[in-house]
Amino acid sequence: MEEKNKENSKYQIIANYVKDLSFEIPSPDCFVDAAQNLGKYETKVDISNKPLKNGMLELSLKLIFEAPKEVQNKIHAEACLAVIFKITNTELKAEEVKKIILAEIPDLYAKKLTDLITELFQKSGFKEFKFKKEINFKELYEQQSANLTQKH
Repeated sequence: MEEKNKENSKYQIIANYVKDLSFEIPSPDCFVDAAQNLGKYETKVDISNKPLKNGMLELSLKLIFEAPKEVQNKIHAEACLAVIFKITNTELKAEEVKKIILAEIPDLYAKKLTDLITELFQKSGFKEFKFKKEINFKELYEQQSANLTQKH
């Protein structure tokens, strides 16, 4: 379970764990091609949530490291971290809950998720692997909100 509960006035985190982990280097050719093309790979993020018992929610943060179409011999890396939490402030507006789910809680665990992928790459022979920049879910959330506002 969680090493310690993180609490604030809006929500309580109950636990977090690695829900799924996939790291595939199908052949030596894939390793060589990946070593030459890692800078072209893209990082994709997927956030989903589902209700659980007793008012709890499971938030799944998935990080996918994906090769561009032109790379023939691809490697695959994907990690999913689950966070079990409960909204403790029942007076929050829907927009505030949305921000907690899409920005606040993901930002608490972004480093853990990127560190997991980084360690997999480094222990698999890609010693110099690191992400180009940190994932900032609050920034992504604000960009997405601004884009939606501009479209309307």
